[in-house]
Amino acid sequence: MAKRLSARWRRVLGRHGPVICVASFMGLWALLGPGVAATLLLPAWVIAAQLIFVGSFEAARLRRRAWLGQYLDSASPWHRWVRGGLLMALWHQGLAILLALLLLVKLRLLPPVYWPVLLLSLVTLVLVQQLLRRQLQRHVIDEYVAALVRRLLVWPAGTLLALLLVLTALWLPQPYLVGLGWEEAVIRHTSTTAGDGLLGAFERFGQALELTQYWAMQNALERHGLGQGLAVFGWFLLLLSQSAFAWAVVRLTVGADALRDTLGHLRNAERKDAP
Repeated sequence: MAKRLSARWRRVLGRHGPVICVASFMGLWALLGPGVAATLLLPAWVIAAQLIFVGSFEAARLRRRAWLGQYLDSASPWHRWVRGGLLMALWHQGLAILLALLLLVKLRLLPPVYWPVLLLSLVTLVLVQQLLRRQLQRHVIDEYVAALVRRLLVWPAGTLLALLLVLTALWLPQPYLVGLGWEEAVIRHTSTTAGDGLLGAFERFGQALELTQYWAMQNALERHGLGQGLAVFGWFLLLLSQSAFAWAVVRLTVGADALRDTLGHLRNAERKDAP
């Protein structure tokens, strides 16, 4: 019985290990105290950035490979020059660094009510991934099934999570900022619990951005001649911040899954090469 349960857990971890690891990573990071989080900022930033990079770079290479296969002859030197190398890697690495920073800061600022939304989105992502894999296995070359599933998964999962985050943000009570100047609103409502150092500065900046979006939307009617522009600016910040956070969460999960597959391929290659 124990062996059967152990084998079942190994199968679960093998199949859903990346999602479990991502959920654990995000939860532990959010629960860390300010001092410990500030100390672990750099390694957490590196880990998150590289996981996001793995998934993003894989999708970019897949798109480029399909484009090359459709339009360019394999014997052409252009095939080698534009297949995606250092410049593509640097672009996606820079994007991954920014998304990872946004993810880590946002996780530290999330109210507890957001966590069921995140967990629900991760469960939905797993279910959609399994459905896509079953549908594509009959039509796609085995070598590309997993990568194509990850690529197709990003947009629907990211859009769904962004929508849920925006609805949750609008549902939550917000500080009353009508009639306050922007500087006064930021100073009065910025939390003093943020730690010192680089992470604390990022957290305060993130709080200021959140307050700015709500300040703009609440004061739109109070600012004659600027009301419509302020409302648009507030909505733009809200949609941008929540969408970027959703994109980072999905990219982190997809990247963890891509890394698991890459390591599995390497282990299989080593076994084949072993005498």
